[in-house]
Amino acid sequence: MVKKKKNTTKLKRKKNNFEEQFNEQKEKNKLLLAEFDNFRKRTAKERIATEKYEGQKVFVSILPILDDIDRVLSIKEIKEKSVIDGINLIKSKFVSSLKEYGVSPYDSLGDEFDPDYHEAIMMKKSKKNKNMVIEEFQKGYMYHDRVLRHAKVIVGE
Repeated sequence: MVKKKKNTTKLKRKKNNFEEQFNEQKEKNKLLLAEFDNFRKRTAKERIATEKYEGQKVFVSILPILDDIDRVLSIKEIKEKSVIDGINLIKSKFVSSLKEYGVSPYDSLGDEFDPDYHEAIMMKKSKKNKNMVIEEFQKGYMYHDRVLRHAKVIVGE
């Protein structure tokens, strides 16, 4: 009878040991499943962001062309109205094509200086416009909800 009692306590210990191991493995599996689920969600978000912003390098390389078009339009010596109209037409088509892909300019003139959107290239004395953008040297552009290129501005001090 003593031997039987020893065997049952031994079996109970083994059973408890197996139950503990089972519960540990169950918890590990839950953690792995949760970790895998988080990984799946994170990679899906990264993939969406990659697709959304995949043309960023191309657009950054195209913006100087738009700047050159603006410089040509600012030349006062061009007397031919048809030339100016043609360049304006090209510019408007170019800007509308960029807007289709989520690229749009933003105005800075008169806004308060914000380092998230502006790059100060100079400060000028100004009585009224302290910490305000008083001149815009180069236009800033957004790509969806990101700054594609900061506006280069002159800030009043």
